Amino acid sequence: MKRRNALNATATAVSTLLLGGCIASDADPPTQTNPASGGEDGPESQGPVRGESDAPVDARAVEDDENVEYVVAEDAVRYVAAWRSNSHEAEEGEPPEREPVFETTPFERWGETQCLSAAASAAASHVETELDTDEVSGGITSAVDGEDRAAYVLLTTLLDRDGDVLTSPETDFETLVAATPATVSATYLLDEHEYTLDVPIYVRHEVIQQE
Repeated sequence: MKRRNALNATATAVSTLLLGGCIASDADPPTQTNPASGGEDGPESQGPVRGESDAPVDARAVEDDENVEYVVAEDAVRYVAAWRSNSHEAEEGEPPEREPVFETTPFERWGETQCLSAAASAAASHVETELDTDEVSGGITSAVDGEDRAAYVLLTTLLDRDGDVLTSPETDFETLVAATPATVSATYLLDEHEYTLDVPIYVRHEVIQQE
């Protein structure tokens, strides 16, 4: 990991991503579903397993949210954490006015989050191109042993309440692992401030069951 306070004019990206500045959270399962281990003959969740491809994949995220700013005195980022109404009663026919609730977080933590998110998206896009599929998604998780947070790509199988398969990916897990880059080199830019991170990419297959 390294951080530089100058723009790298020669940096290139396989995937160029404009992030809105909000801190990405760990991925959640679809609404009203639960992780399923699979029955004796049913599908089972797999991973996380590190990607195996040595393909060079880069991600470059440029901050474009006007509410995100660098705070020099704190080496931190100020961002909108929530919006709240500043009036109890709105005029008839008018929506209530809202005002932002600002918080700050260390620049290093913010930059790491943005790099993880960008790397996950770039890895998923790379895999979909390599395998000619649209079944792959990406995200951030704290469920990888030895990692505070990690980026991953994901295949999902959905079961109904009885455990029967509703949707299942055509891509098998081993093929996904082989096509997933082991590492994505990610860069996040906030004005003249830059954060770079070599992000390890993991692969998951999640089986979830409707409640």
